[in-house]
Amino acid sequence: MLARIGPLIAVTIIGYVAIFALSGGVLASMLPAMLGSAQEGTAQTPDALFAQFGGGIFLLYIVIYAVSFAQQAASCRLCSDRHEASIGGAISAGIKCVPTLFGVAILLLIALLALALVASLGMAGIVAGTESAGLSFVLALLMLAGFIYVFVRLSMILPVVAIDDVRNPITAIGNAWRMTGGNVLRLVLVYLLVLVVMGVLFMVLSALTLGSFNPGAAPSLGNMVGFGVLMLVYGLTVGLYFLALVAAIHRQLADTSVSAVEETFA
Repeated sequence: MLARIGPLIAVTIIGYVAIFALSGGVLASMLPAMLGSAQEGTAQTPDALFAQFGGGIFLLYIVIYAVSFAQQAASCRLCSDRHEASIGGAISAGIKCVPTLFGVAILLLIALLALALVASLGMAGIVAGTESAGLSFVLALLMLAGFIYVFVRLSMILPVVAIDDVRNPITAIGNAWRMTGGNVLRLVLVYLLVLVVMGVLFMVLSALTLGSFNPGAAPSLGNMVGFGVLMLVYGLTVGLYFLALVAAIHRQLADTSVSAVEETFA
């Protein structure tokens, strides 16, 4: 795994540089028209701005998501020992994963909206019939538990697409769902533990750099710059760690033996 850290960092940097370059290019292309309107004293309304630049902004979002999907898939693939630790090979494979991940995202978005609508209507009907605040709280907790359950069952979609080379979005969702069956509680505990540790680390870094231990003192410019740099490194590290964690869990869950599953959560 240590031999893959260099390619992982390189792929991550390439992805972020591509996103910032694309964003900067689009904004630079929009700036002359906006400055021209300001100099002429004809300030455009939000509707006019959207009509003029809405298509470009929408396309930018699509491209950013595509680059992000490719970068995540490439990084996840590099976290697996089933494939060669090649930057070019990982990026090429990540690009091939983009259409599948878009398909998965669209299908899950449609399903989420439909389930949210049905659940909201059902909750509204039940609460209106009983007028119980306690029941509303219980139903909200059940919805939260349902969301966590679905999230965990689908948490293997990225490695299924990136590592197993599954290109059908429906097949990818089905494989991820079957792979996590019987391991939901243990996966929830693993993810919860990681989130708690990362949250504590975030608070410690914030306190050390912004001087949160002295509420009466305002953070200095140096502290704010240090905080920004640390948060950048922290965000990149956490992102890569989660990808490595998901890839490791996928490796064990892909093996149907009981000992391999237990080793994941040892």
